[in-house]
Amino acid sequence: MRLVKSTFNQSATLGVLLIISILFLLSSCMSIKPGSSKSGKKYYESFYVGEGGTQYFIKPISFEKEKGKDEVFLDFTFRYRDNMNSNAVINYSVQIDEIIREVDSLVIINASNSMTSSVNKLLFNTREGDGFQSRYSTEVPLKKLKDLFGNNEWAVKVYATGKEHIFYPSNKSKKKIKILNDNVFILFN
Repeated sequence: MRLVKSTFNQSATLGVLLIISILFLLSSCMSIKPGSSKSGKKYYESFYVGEGGTQYFIKPISFEKEKGKDEVFLDFTFRYRDNMNSNAVINYSVQIDEIIREVDSLVIINASNSMTSSVNKLLFNTREGDGFQSRYSTEVPLKKLKDLFGNNEWAVKVYATGKEHIFYPSNKSKKKIKILNDNVFILFN
């Protein structure tokens, strides 16, 4: 009886040690990422492109009208090596209750900077629920984009077919802009 009890205790102890060892090995193989990353890596991607430097893609940032459900989403792509002499591509989607076949200008402003683009290329129009999504692309100087990210109180204005559509960032979007400034644009001179 003692032999059976002793063997059972040894088996139980070995089982517990085996489970603890497996859990330790699994946890050491996994990457642990904090829920709120201060580096902002969840808001952008960067790729080394050799002599071209680093290419950055800033994931879409949403802006809303003060009243209603209309929105605009902006994403940004640019390369940076050692100067700010290049352009950034802004792709943006306007989601409103009418099709926008042509954009006269895109204006992004904050208290200290503004940027206007009057060359906006239509990528596509599509139906979205009871409204439409109009996707456009434009280029702006990287230096102006960097300056804009220094203040997160943006207004995005889309002028199309004689109408002005004004969009503002939510608190979440303001936080994204600040994190991107503190982790990406601060690197540029």
